[in-house]
Amino acid sequence: MAPEQRPGGAPGRAPLALAALLGAALLINYVDRGTISTAAPLIKSEFGLDAFQTGLLLSAFFTTYVLSQPLMGILVDRLGAARVLAGGFTVWSVGTFLTGLSSGITQLVALRLVMGAGESVCYPSGFALICQRVGQQHRARATALMQLGSVIGPALGTKLGGTIMIHYGWRTMFMVLGLASLLWLIPWSSQLRVPPPVRAAVGSAAAGPRWVDVVRQRALWGTVLGNFCSNYAFYFVFTWVPLYLVEERGLTLAAMTNVQSSIFVMDAASILAAGWLIDWWVRRGATPSLAYKTALSLSAAGVGLCLLCLSGAGAAAGAALLITTGLADGLNSPSVGALTQRFAGPLATGRWMGTQNALSNTAGILAPSVTGYLVKHNGGHYTLALWVTGAVALLGLLAWFFVVPPVEPVDWSRDARARAALAKRSPAPAPGP
Repeated sequence: MAPEQRPGGAPGRAPLALAALLGAALLINYVDRGTISTAAPLIKSEFGLDAFQTGLLLSAFFTTYVLSQPLMGILVDRLGAARVLAGGFTVWSVGTFLTGLSSGITQLVALRLVMGAGESVCYPSGFALICQRVGQQHRARATALMQLGSVIGPALGTKLGGTIMIHYGWRTMFMVLGLASLLWLIPWSSQLRVPPPVRAAVGSAAAGPRWVDVVRQRALWGTVLGNFCSNYAFYFVFTWVPLYLVEERGLTLAAMTNVQSSIFVMDAASILAAGWLIDWWVRRGATPSLAYKTALSLSAAGVGLCLLCLSGAGAAAGAALLITTGLADGLNSPSVGALTQRFAGPLATGRWMGTQNALSNTAGILAPSVTGYLVKHNGGHYTLALWVTGAVALLGLLAWFFVVPPVEPVDWSRDARARAALAKRSPAPAPGP
């Protein structure tokens, strides 16, 4: 098979500098967004919040994060992913710093909304850049390197942020992390000099599909459902497990940060291994459908079963189940990213990922809020919340097995040809008087 061609005709390669910088951006993304979960026990006490109010605070970020994704996907495809990523990165880093200066809960929520809009650029930009600059034979590995940041970020953020918070308070934690984040823009400036892919005139097949063509794809809705289910479980672990470990299991803040960090360290190791193994399996003759769907199904089953068993486990078994949840979750990250890029192609990944991430990340709004409601109305206990989260994770199996079609590139030129044929058949407007 000939090497895959990027727009412009150059054969795809695996630029490690690009993948590493995207991974660093996503790491910082998750460090900054996760600070609110690390600080939740202190913020909840300082502002006198109940469990449901705490859930609403934890989910505020995701409101603008979700609503901004489709717009960011369109901007990525039109203005260039590297530039859009730099702009959003600046917005969320400044928002993180200003959070430390908040004088009340209203300002805290408002800044979380700003951060959500800024961070919404990361996935559409990152996946578009990988699809445009990395060949299919290296894409799972490049995606894994990028996605590695999504789990190292929570692990590092929990450990580093927790250490700063314990010694200097939660406000200092936000200010230090926000300022440090801006340093990433220095090496990223080298990527801004790489031109975006060449586009043909609007209306031609090479210009890419319309957004309406993207949302007509069954594959999009299958990946939305599967990704929603995995995200629901991930965001439960990301936002509520620190409180669960402190309130239900009785851990100290220091012990909580150790357990939570271990979950994400295991997740990171799993992501790296999965990315390399998937590419190796495909090179050995496995179809993308078999490789990607096997990893995604094992992830959904593993996460769901671990969470369902967690409520009845003892202290040691509970910690082992949470760490195993991280192991299973790592199988998902490189698979869903590579699968999305293969369906959408270089000129549509921004729009596809913007739409997919917007819809699937409604889980970031629902998981914290629903969990807070269930904990409040279950006497402060987490059993029902764990059962619901585990069941949602298992629901993802239906998406990967029955909704997502065989993993092959969508033929966008067919839609363009159909529109051109329809335009030729349409009668010309009658001349005016």
